[in-house]
Amino acid sequence: MTDKKHTLLVVDDEPDVGDSVHDLLRREFNVLKARSAEEGLKLMRDNEVHIIMTDQRMPKVTGVELLKSIRAGHPQAIRMLFTGYADIDSVIAAINQGHIFKFLKKPWQPNDLEEAVREAAAEYDRLVEHAETMEKLRVELQHLRERITALEKEVQRLRTV
Repeated sequence: MTDKKHTLLVVDDEPDVGDSVHDLLRREFNVLKARSAEEGLKLMRDNEVHIIMTDQRMPKVTGVELLKSIRAGHPQAIRMLFTGYADIDSVIAAINQGHIFKFLKKPWQPNDLEEAVREAAAEYDRLVEHAETMEKLRVELQHLRERITALEKEVQRLRTV
């Protein structure tokens, strides 16, 4: 993934937030913006999203609910939550239900946001590499099982000779 930009989806009902994140990170990341959970889900269906960052307090669907719904279909997408409110119950729910990688408090410092998104991109790469390694191991294990079966059949054949 070193030569390809990670895609970051920012979901916030305040357009200025998406615009400021886009302006800050656009050189390093492909930044998509959504103003609602519905719009965010559509963008996730139409694009390969590596990192999703959403506001907790939005109309209709909270950030935690959005991240929880995304988890099943996009298990490797790194999930980040932010809010301007110090609502500890939402933070706990986010961690427990949405499996949040990072929680950011608004307003954030640009350097902190850049660092958090870079860490999320590194975590995404780590998860992808892990999944690829696991798949290789599954294939190798299947080959070994097939080889054992063939050897057992050969042993059985030799016993009957």
